[in-house]
Amino acid sequence: MKNDYEEKKIHGSLLFPFQYYHSHTGSSVKILVPFHWHQNMEILFVEKGPFRIYADGVSEDGNTGDIFFFNPEQLHQICGTDEKNSYYSFVFSLSMLNFQEQDYTQTAILNPLCKERWFPLKISPDTAGYTEISRILYRLKEHNTEQPAAYQLLTKAELYRLIAVLEQNHLFLTEAGHMSRQHSQTALRLKEVINYVAEHYKENISLEQAAGIMHMTPKYFSNYFSSTLYISFVQYLNRFRIEKACLLLQTTDMPVMEVGLEVGYENFSYFIRRFREFQGCTPSEYRKQLNQNSS
Repeated sequence: MKNDYEEKKIHGSLLFPFQYYHSHTGSSVKILVPFHWHQNMEILFVEKGPFRIYADGVSEDGNTGDIFFFNPEQLHQICGTDEKNSYYSFVFSLSMLNFQEQDYTQTAILNPLCKERWFPLKISPDTAGYTEISRILYRLKEHNTEQPAAYQLLTKAELYRLIAVLEQNHLFLTEAGHMSRQHSQTALRLKEVINYVAEHYKENISLEQAAGIMHMTPKYFSNYFSSTLYISFVQYLNRFRIEKACLLLQTTDMPVMEVGLEVGYENFSYFIRRFREFQGCTPSEYRKQLNQNSS
C-alpha cells in the first residue's frame, strides 16, 4: 500500500539517522499526530501540556515535563488537548548505536533492546533517574539545533548516557511487564485496517468491510477497535477525513464544498457537522483563523 500508516520517511540522513523535531501551536488549532508507526525509536518530551498519548492499546495523559518513549513498530498517536501545546522529539535508528565489536555493552545491553527488553512508555518527574534523563534530552536538543563541530558524536554519546541511566534505574521493560504490545496476527491486522482507511478514505467504507479485514464479526471488531484505539471505527474514519480536509484548507484555495467532496463527504451539511465536531469551528472559520495567524 502506498499510503499506509507505517511512516516511510527517512529521519536524518543515511549517514546520521537521527532527527530532532519541535512541534507547537499558538492558535486554536490543536496538535494532532494521528496513529502511525515506524521502524525507528522515538523519544518525546512534553514542553507544554496537556497531551493525550495512545500507544498499542494504552492511553496515557502527558503533562509538562513528562517523557514518552515509542518503541520501533509501536502504533501511537499524539493529541494536544489544549491550545498552545508544545513538545520536542527525537527519532532515530537504534542501529546507529551498534558497536563494531561484540563487547559486553553490545551483547548484554544494546542487542536485547526492543527484542527482549523495551523502553518504558512514560517517565514522569517523580520517576527515578528523571532529572538526569531530562538533562540528557535538553543537551540532545542543544546539539541538534546549534550543531557544533562533531555534534553527531555528541548526540551518540548522549544516547549511550540515556540508555545507561535507564539501565541503572531498572526502567527497561521485560516481556512480562511490557503492557499489551502484542505482535500477534490480530495486532498486525489492526494496522491493515488503518492502512485501508488511509488508502480508501474517499470511498464509502462500511463497518462490515473493516471487520472483514480482521476476519471478525462487525460487533466484535467494533468492540476491539474501540477498546484498543479509544475511538470507534466510525469516529476514526470521520476524524481521518477531517484531518485531510484541514490539510486541503491549509494548502489549497479549493472551495469548502469541494474539500468535503474530496475527502469523502457527499452530504455537505454532514461534512460541516463532522468538521465542527472535531475542530470546534466550521471549515470556513478554520481557514479564516489560519489566514489571520499567517498575516
